[in-house]
Amino acid sequence: MTPSNVPKGFIIRILGADYYVVSGGEEIRCSLRGRFRIGGSPEEALPVVGDTVEFRRGGSADTRGPSGLVLSILPRNSIFARSNPLGKKRYRILGANLDHVILVFAVREPELNIRLLDRMLVAAGCGHMNPVICFNKMDLADKPDRFRREMVSYEAMGYEVIFCSARDGEGLERLRAIMGGAKSIMVGPSGAGKTSIVAALEPGLDLRIAEVSDRTGKGRHTTSHFELHPLAGGGYLGDSPGVREFGIWGVSREDLDDYFLDFTPFIGYCRFAGCTHSHEPGCAIKEAVENGSVLHGRYESYLRILEELPDTLP
Repeated sequence: MTPSNVPKGFIIRILGADYYVVSGGEEIRCSLRGRFRIGGSPEEALPVVGDTVEFRRGGSADTRGPSGLVLSILPRNSIFARSNPLGKKRYRILGANLDHVILVFAVREPELNIRLLDRMLVAAGCGHMNPVICFNKMDLADKPDRFRREMVSYEAMGYEVIFCSARDGEGLERLRAIMGGAKSIMVGPSGAGKTSIVAALEPGLDLRIAEVSDRTGKGRHTTSHFELHPLAGGGYLGDSPGVREFGIWGVSREDLDDYFLDFTPFIGYCRFAGCTHSHEPGCAIKEAVENGSVLHGRYESYLRILEELPDTLP
């Protein structure tokens, strides 16, 4: 238990054993006190970027600036996480307490991976994050108007969809308005142009940009870690390493349909209670797919995720 007057701040960057905390407009380099834990599982052993923490200032500053000691972490109101098939941790939190997760996908170069987008939308919903879909490189689209019409289904679900070009500036003002005064993270496949968008929004950040590989057609990583960068207009924006695969964590087979918003009008009308919408007869979701009320591609995304999930959460 720490006193109520202990200073608080949020983590914008983690480099090795150093946790950089912003409090009152000042950045303090902190370490963790011994036996620091915020939960009983390996996933919750250490703070992550975006966490609000209580800390104690160090006795004096050195050449690297003010220092301190992280004492505790306050409860998280949102996370963006993915499963972690390797190592001891079951999942990895990419960011916490963020207002928006901006899902950046290229129209071309690399090819649009709509299945990956659907997975990230599930993760955002599960983690109580507000997703914003950003289709970048619209300047490369063969038929931009047709592409916009094809993506109208995501707008109909209630998602914010921005058609963007870091090269010619399309959509940047809308992104800037969303990010103003908020904490946001950009996530998407390598080569989709996340770093280019950040550089266009905040040229002074001088982030590294890489082209899509001619050999593989996939993007190459230019961001090695996630950190929050202050925006000139207020707020913070994080650019994260590129993602090629995205496993779902924190969702059971029973609850998956809650995160497919286009299923919502039909849930509760299946013949059997507890319908998984995969093999059961009299399924309202399958009927909606057959009559075109739910897109077949979205249903395929649902089935692929369903195969990976446990019946119930531990």
